[in-house]
Amino acid sequence: MTRALVLVVALLLLPDVACAADSEQGPIRFRPVHVYVDSDGAPLAAYQIEIVADGDAKIVGVEGGEHGAFALPPHYDPAALAGGRIILAAFDTGSDLPTGRTRVATLHLREAGPVEPSYHATLQIAGGQDGRPIDATVELLPDEGDR
Repeated sequence: MTRALVLVVALLLLPDVACAADSEQGPIRFRPVHVYVDSDGAPLAAYQIEIVADGDAKIVGVEGGEHGAFALPPHYDPAALAGGRIILAAFDTGSDLPTGRTRVATLHLREAGPVEPSYHATLQIAGGQDGRPIDATVELLPDEGDR
């Protein structure tokens, strides 16, 4: 066979090889996971959260939250998108700050395999308008996504 013919045959078989690899991995799904911070009534001016995915999940996108102070995507290391661990951080120096439970971000995840991954969040710090730490909690709420 000539090299050109071998290349054409290889290119024609490539989709079959890729599909075989995907079928061994299991079904692929996409799921948004909403990140909420509850500042218990105090104005939330800043936060830093570590999020870890246990299982076959990859972070493929980060979106901002629902309140104007955190509507833009939070800061994060773009290299974290290659793995299952990310640290999100954001701050706002304005006076219109959320109080109570607020969605501060949404992660978009690619899940694979038959076992559903689990997600864990650790609130490393939350701060108020004066720059001092405030008591707050973090909650992850996975959406149904491609179920």
